[in-house]
Amino acid sequence: MNDLVAKEAAIPKGSDIYVSARNDVSRFLVVKPISPGELLPISALSANGKTQQMSAVPVSVHTSDVPVDLQIGESVNLYHVGDPHLAKEIGSPILVLSHAFILGIDRKAQNMGGDLTLTISVNARTIVQVLDATASGRVVVVRVHG
Repeated sequence: MNDLVAKEAAIPKGSDIYVSARNDVSRFLVVKPISPGELLPISALSANGKTQQMSAVPVSVHTSDVPVDLQIGESVNLYHVGDPHLAKEIGSPILVLSHAFILGIDRKAQNMGGDLTLTISVNARTIVQVLDATASGRVVVVRVHG
């Protein structure tokens, strides 16, 4: 955390969601990517590094199942949706992962109607359920606001 710089910022509402310069963050683990110059949200820190081991996981999704203007750094929810090509019975959508962080977006195949690959930051304990969802149906990516 040596690369943190204290700055003054006027935040009329919502200042309680950011780390104050008065806080000692040296014993915390950063669990979400933070861009240079960005304010440090409290939600990006964890006091327990062992339970927050994060991994970068690639997920292939249909272009129609992702918000068109999705950007690196956004928070998303992943839902498993049945695929009629893979199963005869299709159930209700299931939340697979909440508040995943987008680390990368490979849009090379998007223009040809193919899938795109998202790299998401995932708690190591949830990797298997994310990969299982992609193997047994479609994954729909929903942008999280707030």
